[in-house]
Amino acid sequence: MDESKMGFFSRLYYSITSFDKYRNFLRQSTGKAVVYLLILSLFAAVGISIKAGIESNKFIDEVITYVSVKIPDFELANGKLAVKGQMPIVLEDGAYPIIIDTRPDADESILDKYDTAMLITSDKIFQKNFVDKRVTDLSAFQGMALNRESFQKALPLMKSLIYVGVVFVGIIIICGKFITALIVSLLGLIVNSARNTRLTYRSIFKISVYSMTLPVILGTVIDLVLPAFPYKWLLFYAITFVYIFGALNNIKKEIDRADLDNMGNNGDVL
Repeated sequence: MDESKMGFFSRLYYSITSFDKYRNFLRQSTGKAVVYLLILSLFAAVGISIKAGIESNKFIDEVITYVSVKIPDFELANGKLAVKGQMPIVLEDGAYPIIIDTRPDADESILDKYDTAMLITSDKIFQKNFVDKRVTDLSAFQGMALNRESFQKALPLMKSLIYVGVVFVGIIIICGKFITALIVSLLGLIVNSARNTRLTYRSIFKISVYSMTLPVILGTVIDLVLPAFPYKWLLFYAITFVYIFGALNNIKKEIDRADLDNMGNNGDVL
């Protein structure tokens, strides 16, 4: 078998399991390494994007249900809000209470009962927290017409935007992996200099790409299972460095062995 022509899955396997095989990766073209990184990044992007799409789709469904069940019938027109129901209406299912009171004599002092809350009146939105209170004038929405029915019809359309967002997230992930490969190659240059392996930057870049295999796979699994995992970036670069050092250390041994053989042959001739 010509190891310089290894397929994608063979390279994926050996890049994880064998430092010895990294010298064979140097026989392959830089373009092949770039395609390998593109495919590896694509797998990571697809996994993370699908999860993001599913979670976003689920969130939209929850919003649709919440609006249908919890939000009273309302109409916003000409910068004025009208809400049907017995005032004040208090919604306490979210992170903080939302009070709705669109009566002409609505009093913002009702917020004094709460540390953090929102009050929606016929012409203003008051947002209070421990530090301050912000006021948004609904006249800013002059010319906008919105009611619960039109809002409910618009929400499902947001699902279409999810697919655009999923593609956008995937592109960002792929671009990010290529930028990371350039950063990782700088680590490779440091090890290359320290070990005096005398490899070109192109060779260092190839090694850097394959050294990212396990960290990319592991990082994708962590993103899918434990997205809040701390210091994930540190783990990524630590594992990558181990592979770069192991690969270059192995190549250095091969170079030293070749130099000794050459010295021996020259001595025999003399």
